[in-house]
Amino acid sequence: MASPDGFRLTVAESGGTAQLELAGEFDLAAVGQVEAVLDGVFQAPAPGRVVLDLRHLRFIDAAALGTILRAGERSRAAAIELFVVRPRGLANRVFTLTRAGRELSLVDGPEVLA
Repeated sequence: MASPDGFRLTVAESGGTAQLELAGEFDLAAVGQVEAVLDGVFQAPAPGRVVLDLRHLRFIDAAALGTILRAGERSRAAAIELFVVRPRGLANRVFTLTRAGRELSLVDGPEVLA
């Protein structure tokens, strides 16, 4: 799913893992789209693992970070593993500056989950 502002969300499910790949600018305009997809992912039958792949994001704002942190809370409450593939460049600074990475299982690439 792509939006006019350049945000793109791709969802794939395989072997008990739901993978959401986000690209472009994840900001308030895209939060509703991502939360709607996450609502579907966390409904029964829920996967055992959810991967949020943020490698292709150029920008993350506070609203988007809140969505990611809420996904972490929801996964813990539902006993679902959630892994966040760390964004690169400036988009990664939001995790460094806010220390939000302490609340999440951050990994450098999806290959470490294989």
